[in-house]
Amino acid sequence: MEHVEDAIRPLVVMGSSAGGLDALGEVLGRLPTKFPSPIIVAQHLDPSKPSHLAEILSRRTSLPVVAVDQTTELEVGHVYVVPPDRQLHLADGHVVPSADGSHRPAPSIDLVLSSAADAYGEGLVAVILSGLGSDGAAGARDVKARGGTVVIQNPETAAHGSMPQAIPPSVVDIVADAEAIGPLLIDLLSAAPRLKKADEERRLRRFIDQVRERTGIDFASYKQGTIVRRLQRRMVATNSAGLRDYVAYAGNHPEEYQRLASSFLIKVTDFFRDADLFDQLRDDLIPRLIAESHQRENEIRVWSAGCATGEEAYSLAMLLADALGDELNQYNVRIFATDVDLDAVAFARRGVYSSAMLEGVPDQVRDRHFTNIGDGQWEIKKRIRALTVFGQHDLGHRAPFPRVDLALCRNVLIYFTSELQKRALQLFAFALRDGGYLVLGKAESVTPLSHYFVLENARVKIYRRHGERVLIPPSRIRDTAPLLPVKPPIIRRTSVREDRAGRELTTSGQADPAERLVLRLPIGIVVADRSYDIQSINATARRLLSIHGPAIGDDVVHLVGGELGNAIKASIDLVHRDETPEPIVRQRSYVVGEEQETRSIEISASAARGGDDQQSDSIVLVIQDVTPWTRRQADLEAALTGIGDERTRLTDQVRGLAQTNTELVRANQELTTANAELRSANEELLVANEEVQAATEEVETLNEELQ
Repeated sequence: MEHVEDAIRPLVVMGSSAGGLDALGEVLGRLPTKFPSPIIVAQHLDPSKPSHLAEILSRRTSLPVVAVDQTTELEVGHVYVVPPDRQLHLADGHVVPSADGSHRPAPSIDLVLSSAADAYGEGLVAVILSGLGSDGAAGARDVKARGGTVVIQNPETAAHGSMPQAIPPSVVDIVADAEAIGPLLIDLLSAAPRLKKADEERRLRRFIDQVRERTGIDFASYKQGTIVRRLQRRMVATNSAGLRDYVAYAGNHPEEYQRLASSFLIKVTDFFRDADLFDQLRDDLIPRLIAESHQRENEIRVWSAGCATGEEAYSLAMLLADALGDELNQYNVRIFATDVDLDAVAFARRGVYSSAMLEGVPDQVRDRHFTNIGDGQWEIKKRIRALTVFGQHDLGHRAPFPRVDLALCRNVLIYFTSELQKRALQLFAFALRDGGYLVLGKAESVTPLSHYFVLENARVKIYRRHGERVLIPPSRIRDTAPLLPVKPPIIRRTSVREDRAGRELTTSGQADPAERLVLRLPIGIVVADRSYDIQSINATARRLLSIHGPAIGDDVVHLVGGELGNAIKASIDLVHRDETPEPIVRQRSYVVGEEQETRSIEISASAARGGDDQQSDSIVLVIQDVTPWTRRQADLEAALTGIGDERTRLTDQVRGLAQTNTELVRANQELTTANAELRSANEELLVANEEVQAATEEVETLNEELQ
């Protein structure tokens, strides 16, 4: 791996709209006088009025603030404010303001970010603060596509959250409250040199190996500078002081491995991305699917694997809806859209996209399938949304969807190791109907499993499934996978077992099909006798129990040791004492693995059955790592508690609102009364004025008579 490059030029661009002034002041006020980057501020203001933004911000920060009214060279530690009636472009380290006759906001945050992304690439940090509408969403996508960093203000604490909320989560690196963004920027721009030490480079290489083992994606060939900068974003987001702390954090939060992998990858997608492919789908493949569905009671099933923020899935739904027209209700159409990124899935479920994200969608398609909900936001219509089912899914860990007619997995396999590529293709070989279609990215192929797929269209990488149905491959137990590859032992049936003093075991040959099935199971299986000696054990059990070597004939209780060993012993003893055929199940947390990690382990013990269903001396132990489920249960229980608290809070709030509403009604009634009184007073004043006028005229007449 190469050393970290120091040539990356840094730049920070902050965009905001309604409510953004306070947020800007909060962020800038926390920056030091020696801030290591220029800062450009694009704030929506009324162009018909003179702007005092530069003057206001200069009172909130110790940094020099410059109002840009002409081409200006950027200087480190300076804040540059864009006038409200100008657009801004960047060229050769200068900001260039210009008039803009378009109807877009001025300054356009999208234009500033896109121009800055072209000029600064990975050195750019985009910050989207409070505001209405969706300006900045398209620009943030350009920033992400060129390797930059995207930070948004927490929509829940922003004065107006629609602008930061419009940024797709697959684009966002960090979400923070306004008061935390300043310190985050300092960390992002100043902390990269932490990884220059030789020992940290070695630690980084080891950690990248762990990421490969946990996610199936190998980043070892990436440039170290790129890896370090994107790793730094996650370190800042997790408040990790250094690489050592971050590695420990990832060890305690296994989901962080996937978040880090997502930050390494550029996952920017669009509606109808790759026009050639969608033309082929619309003109040829979808009509074929519809015709073939008549043999299956008009059922059409599609899988968008790696759907990111949902654009591909909705594009497919729109194609199918247009193809079926008024007959759509006569078909059972399901589009399964999955991604490992929960935030991306949640965004896709909302089905709300900014105008900028729909730029590639023809107006007639947009108007037919989207509803304009204001503030530059478009919502997928219910007719299209009803066709899609979104969910989290890990191709390395989860089972596939059955009876699929068409699967799309574009630009996903290219990042996988060869092992995970093969597993993913096995999933699709299982999922697809005989004759079903698989679409891959242009740089991907089915080479690891080509005997199950025939190339249908080389230009857009469409394959057709053929051959015998395959079994679902065993899932990878990512949370408990060792850091080094372990060759699974072959299970053999033992005919003569010598004592454990070291004499060689004899076998009767290779495992039969049933034993091979046990070997492949993603749960641990141990068969032991009354003396706790292991008669059979599979690879998963070895990993979960940290057992090395064959172990056949060894005492499982002493091999495992500790509380887990005692629990296994107690389970075996209970089965021998208990006459009931029901298995004995116990679950609790144990310290397991070479890393001595505390995990939730479930042990199920039951007596093996011999001929005539008679109980034998053997005990079957089923060992499962249920940590993800127990954590999920704890999260759900915490969420339920939080929901209860929130319900109480909302109840109190509703009561308060009801009281406030009563007060508003009373105030409105008082205002109506006051207005009526004012109107009466005004009429009385008019009468009085008329009386005064008459008196004046009378005085003037008297004066004339006196003269």
